[in-house]
Amino acid sequence: MDGASPAAAAIIERVISYLDKKTVRACETLNKAWYTLVTVQSVRNIDTHILQLPLRIAHYRRKGLLGSARALTIDVSFVEGFLSTAAYERRVRDAAILVSKVPGIRTLSVHATGLHSAPSNDEIHSGVMAVDCLLRALPQLSTLDMSECPVALLDPSGASLNGLTQLRHIRWFTLGRNDMTSAAALARLVASNTQTLEAVDGQADITDMVLRQLCNAPKFRRLNARGSNITDDSLLTLVRARGSQLTELVLSDCTRLTRRSIGHLTPEHLPRLQVLDLYNVVVTTDTYQALFNQRMYWPYLRDLKLKAAVLHVSPQRDERVNDDILVAIGQNCPRLVALRLFGCHGITDAGLSAILGNLGDLRELVVMHHAEDPVSGAEEGSEEVSETVTSAPEPSGLLLSLPSINDIWATIPSLPANAVPHRAPPPSAPSTPCLSSQPRRGFTSQALQHGVRSRRFNLLNLDMAYDSVCAEHLAQLSHLQVLCGRVITRHAKSLLESQFPKCKMMVWNID
Repeated sequence: MDGASPAAAAIIERVISYLDKKTVRACETLNKAWYTLVTVQSVRNIDTHILQLPLRIAHYRRKGLLGSARALTIDVSFVEGFLSTAAYERRVRDAAILVSKVPGIRTLSVHATGLHSAPSNDEIHSGVMAVDCLLRALPQLSTLDMSECPVALLDPSGASLNGLTQLRHIRWFTLGRNDMTSAAALARLVASNTQTLEAVDGQADITDMVLRQLCNAPKFRRLNARGSNITDDSLLTLVRARGSQLTELVLSDCTRLTRRSIGHLTPEHLPRLQVLDLYNVVVTTDTYQALFNQRMYWPYLRDLKLKAAVLHVSPQRDERVNDDILVAIGQNCPRLVALRLFGCHGITDAGLSAILGNLGDLRELVVMHHAEDPVSGAEEGSEEVSETVTSAPEPSGLLLSLPSINDIWATIPSLPANAVPHRAPPPSAPSTPCLSSQPRRGFTSQALQHGVRSRRFNLLNLDMAYDSVCAEHLAQLSHLQVLCGRVITRHAKSLLESQFPKCKMMVWNID
């Protein structure tokens, strides 16, 4: 694509905004058309500190580029030492007045470089004033990004947010400790933009009230509620009202959600879903099977992230993602590009083979914690384990957001039998039936017996012992950049290094 035709230029302008700086600089050297398009795209975003904003706007006006500016990335961190408080505030207000005269600004990204977790009163005062002035000066915003701005810089009254009524995309505060003030401000902002809103990345500040308001948003498509306290009723209400148009649903670490709502996240209710994140959500194998089985066809799903929640101390009581679910994913998710599975203890070579052999568009595959060897003595201690599990209290949200003892123990390499003398635990120590005396099994070359259908893998993170057979299959890939595993033989390592000289291999042991 040389960029000369109007259609090619329109596509390139869209693509450039997703590229990193190194790739953009490489694109500039292709030809004159690419250089022109990259230059135009770069000047559309004014990236500067708020005190330098008047000089940057004057530079754009002098070059005749001010009319092409579409986005504003502002650093509102406090600069002390050379201006009095009154002069600093006056400079900030003057910058906001100049910004209000740039009619094309539709996107505002605010960040505070170097602002630590315990900002001083001057930093908070100057930051709150800068954010308030910018929001009041740009009522025509369609995108508001506050994700890299500390929540301490939010005006408690939220008066500056009242003038924003045309927002389409909201990325809320993620730095600092979010409290009910920021959650209430987000709810008011969503309520005033329901007719235009398309995406909300509110994470922990998403509440049941926000979800009920989003039910009245006719254009809403993407939700990121990571770490929030939303309940089953509010999620079910949103899915029933707007499920037919949702394309992205991130529910990781939402520990109050149960099978009652997660079980309804099916293709019947979410026919256009492209991204689904259920990391660390309390669901069981039956719930996963309700979402991914031979009858559930996901035509547009591209990014899937799952973590089996471990509710019990004993590994015999762990809820598992088994091979049947992976076979269903391999057959019914044809457009899957990224698959990440964590804490999935029931996966074997057969399940991994179903994924690698069926998904032709897959580029990222992460499978952490797979099938374990049977625990010796499990039958004899089954009654004791059952009694321990029954008396265990219900885990809280904080505990569920942390890795389980099974996951932590699984990452510790097993020692030889004669390395450390066995010592019985003291009588007062609680029993730990989850600790296995046998090492875990890694994936083997049998997982590649049906080959690797996708040739465009960028990342492979498998608990696998890579041998020469694995290396021969992986050598057919064309874009491998990161390879992680348990063990790799020297011959396989040399073969992969010759095929992928820039590939980063992070393997525990070299055999």
